[in-house]
Amino acid sequence: MDKNLWLSEIWDEWLTSPVINPDAEASGLLMGMKNFKTNRLRTARRLTSKIWPLTSYAEKFPLEVSMLTSPNHKPSVKFTYSTEVLKFPKNSRSIWAWLKGLWGSTGGLYFPKNGYYLTLIISGKTFSDTTRNILSRTNLSWSEHRSEFVLRSHEDITTFLYNIGITSGALELEERALIKSARNKANLASNYDTANITRSVKASREQIMMSREIISSGKFESLPENLREVILLRMKYPDYTLDELGRSLTPPIQKSTVKYRWDKIKKIIKKN
Repeated sequence: MDKNLWLSEIWDEWLTSPVINPDAEASGLLMGMKNFKTNRLRTARRLTSKIWPLTSYAEKFPLEVSMLTSPNHKPSVKFTYSTEVLKFPKNSRSIWAWLKGLWGSTGGLYFPKNGYYLTLIISGKTFSDTTRNILSRTNLSWSEHRSEFVLRSHEDITTFLYNIGITSGALELEERALIKSARNKANLASNYDTANITRSVKASREQIMMSREIISSGKFESLPENLREVILLRMKYPDYTLDELGRSLTPPIQKSTVKYRWDKIKKIIKKN
């Protein structure tokens, strides 16, 4: 898929994704704006049509919206609102909702010639300090340069996208990385088999999704140890085949046993 088209689909997914914590997301989105305005029309649309009506303060604190136009600049939207609605997140769930809003107003995902990276550009030292503190609680490897916070690790970027509800975009990123890794391994072995790569990518993609679901649901610790170890191994080695996962365990197990364990994990998820 063309990178620009894919990026557009990621933003479309952000725009249409469910609102889990409207108060936190609205706060992050508004705090990220400079001078209470944005030229990201998607951002303005999500805030006014999807988020604000669901907030706990929508009736008490009206949101005033005005369109600003200039011959030499992109049209922008300015908001007028009570600063009482701007609250920092207090728990894990509200942190990710807040970051979802913040990324919508200040974030980006970029594809230079090699690799890709995700950014948050913050205005003001005080807000930068607070954002830095919140980002440290995500357990992701953020780097910082002036007012810009950056993720460069593939795993960190997909984790971030997944946790803010950009599931399809995260899976597409996972699939691209898996295909690239599988092709590199196949080329080294001089045995490139597209069908096998596709099957391997599909299985790994599904297992990563199940792993994230189990971990985010808080049920990971209640699983038997033999199921926990294949989940941890899959998250560490997303490009491994089932055979490679089995050989990486101590003691090693057969591919069929690894598959059996994933089937049990799938049944647990469906049951719950």
